[in-house]
Amino acid sequence: MKHNKGFTLLEVMLALLVLAIALSALVNAGQVSAQTVVKLERSSAAYHVADQSLMGLYQSQGLNPGRHQGEQYFKSQRWYWQADVENTDNPHIARITVRVSLDNKFGFVEAQLTGFKSL
Repeated sequence: MKHNKGFTLLEVMLALLVLAIALSALVNAGQVSAQTVVKLERSSAAYHVADQSLMGLYQSQGLNPGRHQGEQYFKSQRWYWQADVENTDNPHIARITVRVSLDNKFGFVEAQLTGFKSL
């Protein structure tokens, strides 16, 4: 009786198929991870701009109710911010809601923060 050593063509092809499926899953996971990092970087930058804008409004004297807006360059991008200053039930406290977008029409808001300031 002759004993063959090695693998048959079918076994090799099945092993290559399993390897190809595993590698494609690994590549897909890498792409999803890279997309997530980009989204997190953009979100982090937007919240940084929102925080800086809110701090600027906190430090301003004589802040009047209404809409305030501006733009800020951060991480090589132009960010637009809008802040709505509203009166609260307490006449000595104002609510400030800051929204940040890459679009000056605010079609998509990247970040939103709300804070309160004593008047």
